[in-house]
Amino acid sequence: MSKHEICVTDIQVWPTHNGESRVKAMATVTINESLRLSGLRIIEGKNGLFLGYPGEKRTGTDQFFNFIFPTRRELANSIQEEVLERFHQVMAAKAA
Repeated sequence: MSKHEICVTDIQVWPTHNGESRVKAMATVTINESLRLSGLRIIEGKNGLFLGYPGEKRTGTDQFFNFIFPTRRELANSIQEEVLERFHQVMAAKAA
């Protein structure tokens, strides 16, 4: 790993128990064994599952803003793919 390479080194996923919620699981991602991102949500959207980052609704509006998020699309896609893969593994193990 180069000095500036960003690598997901750990993923933890906790499925939610409310089957009617769009949030299917919560997740934590560790980057380069040094930075932990908590409060990520696996959400069922119109086009399937996606990864939502921690944020909050702006007071008096319907707008949300994220506290953290990848600024490079390639990194966002890579993190999302790895987290969703882990989610599917956890769900398969739970069903077995």
